[in-house]
Amino acid sequence: MTSGVKLKDRDTHVFIDASNIRSACLKSCNFNIDFTKLYTYLNNKYPNLKEVGYYEGIARNDGKKQLIFDQLDRTGYSVRALRRRTYTNPAVMKNFKCRHCGERNRIEVLHQEIVMKSNVDVFLTAEMLKVAYESTTPTHIVIFTCDGDYAEAIRVAVRNENVVVTVVGTPFIQELEKNALSVRLRELRRELPEQYHLNNIEDIKDSVRVDEETGAVNIGEEVTPQ
Repeated sequence: MTSGVKLKDRDTHVFIDASNIRSACLKSCNFNIDFTKLYTYLNNKYPNLKEVGYYEGIARNDGKKQLIFDQLDRTGYSVRALRRRTYTNPAVMKNFKCRHCGERNRIEVLHQEIVMKSNVDVFLTAEMLKVAYESTTPTHIVIFTCDGDYAEAIRVAVRNENVVVTVVGTPFIQELEKNALSVRLRELRRELPEQYHLNNIEDIKDSVRVDEETGAVNIGEEVTPQ
């Protein structure tokens, strides 16, 4: 059991669910992440930093985002890009009978919706569990996300007693149905008090946010490189 080893002394692997944490910060905390600043922060905070994985989808022929990924790669990130695929959710129709005239009608209750998905959470989970499984030394896994779907993977990761997991997310805001910290990630603190930590990204906001006044460059979807 390596629970007595300080986090800063552990081999550290960082996994960033980029779209999730970026959107959560914008909607829950009202700030943009500057990913160059974030990398610098992580590199300074963790002396034994092994890798910072950046996970995000990209549409076919999206040259603008590919340039962003190239810049992230030069910054030091290990960019894990997945091709986004287009899915069509069909319209939902409903039949009803008018109670006044008896005429039967058919109406559209949900419009057809075209969505793009890349399932980077599956990619991130697979690589995170590989690190956890192969760990033979005290290891610290850091995940930037608010997505509760990672809860099960975290439970599996900490079966290796060498592994401690920290999730960095936004504060829990009950009024937000999306882009808020998952209840499942909060509940893990009671279940795994020694091997799981939950940190508030607002605590490091001043170190990682885009400086709008000075025009600092943000690497990401919401603010494009200058």
